[in-house]
Amino acid sequence: MFFAVAGAMILAAGLALALPLWRAGVKPMAGAAAANREVHAARIAELEQDLETGRLSTEDHAAAQRDLEADLAAAGADEPASRGVQPRRVTAGIIFAGLLALAGSLYWFYGNWRVGAEGVDVASREAVLQMVADLATRLQTPEGKDDLKGWEMLGHSYMIMGRYGDALQAFSHARELTRDADPEVLAAYAEAVTLAEPDLFMDKAAPLFEKVLTLQPANVQALWYGGLAAEQRGDKALAVKRWNGILAQDPPADYRAYISRMITEAGGTPTTAAATGIRLRLSLAAALAAKLSPDAAVFVYARPKGQAGGPPLAARRLKLSELPADISLSDQDSVMPGRVLSAYGDVVVSARVSKTGTAEPHAGDLMGQGEWKKASDEPLAIVIDTVVR
Repeated sequence: MFFAVAGAMILAAGLALALPLWRAGVKPMAGAAAANREVHAARIAELEQDLETGRLSTEDHAAAQRDLEADLAAAGADEPASRGVQPRRVTAGIIFAGLLALAGSLYWFYGNWRVGAEGVDVASREAVLQMVADLATRLQTPEGKDDLKGWEMLGHSYMIMGRYGDALQAFSHARELTRDADPEVLAAYAEAVTLAEPDLFMDKAAPLFEKVLTLQPANVQALWYGGLAAEQRGDKALAVKRWNGILAQDPPADYRAYISRMITEAGGTPTTAAATGIRLRLSLAAALAAKLSPDAAVFVYARPKGQAGGPPLAARRLKLSELPADISLSDQDSVMPGRVLSAYGDVVVSARVSKTGTAEPHAGDLMGQGEWKKASDEPLAIVIDTVVR
């Protein structure tokens, strides 16, 4: 099943690049939709490595795997209509074949293919679809109508499944609950509008992305789509500036290459990532050091202030023997593409020694925490001195 999923993802990425060249051409927003689907596929693929490195817990990884199964169940949506332009089929064939060969060879040498070959517990396609249906049913109850996180989860599930119309309805409800005060919900709604109703992008979605940028200037979705809107208006300088704003957050290599190409085609120059992040000084209380193995795993992660659960913004894994240590957390350590430290002002950084070696906290683990403010230039000192009960 894993190789079928991986093969389908590679095939989809190849088609996304080759079809616009093979056929007569694509409307401006058709390219945006294809690029967005490519980004969704890349996000899911990266979760395998995050599980191996310990950045994601087993539960979060399993949820992502279930979403991927649902995506395959819903695959097969029609491509947008094309215009009459001279087809470049030789180039398309070369790109398509080259992508398949390159992706396959790189994954063979560097990918976590053994995990797929040996099996990861994932729900069946029917079970995933039923889970999403159950969530949708629960949210229709009086208690569920005010469940913001539930509506967000439902919207993201529909987006991964390619059910953009249903995602738009879910995010519309979430938008009503937040009254446009939450930039991430507003950006998700605008993206759903873009994919569900491409012809309304400039009139309906683009103004919403502009509003997101006033609330959260580093929001990756808004920078990407805001750049597309600026390019369609003929303001290539603004498009380049916004796309360089994404590169400044040091996205993964795949995203960097794609965005850099867009910047170059718009007549700009891609910039390098800024070296920003949180400087940390980690140490372990002396009284506790003798009770632990030097090989014990130390998980360091940052979450927005006020967020109790869910995937962190950034995470790193160390060994106890490396403490005390001076390290940093930056956008390079992002767990979920699109959610980066630089987009947040105040975050809570936690350091936990895991006796089980897993990302999930357990009783008996050792913990230390500290709060970091974006305006601070001083290193954040965290002492691991508390036993998890």
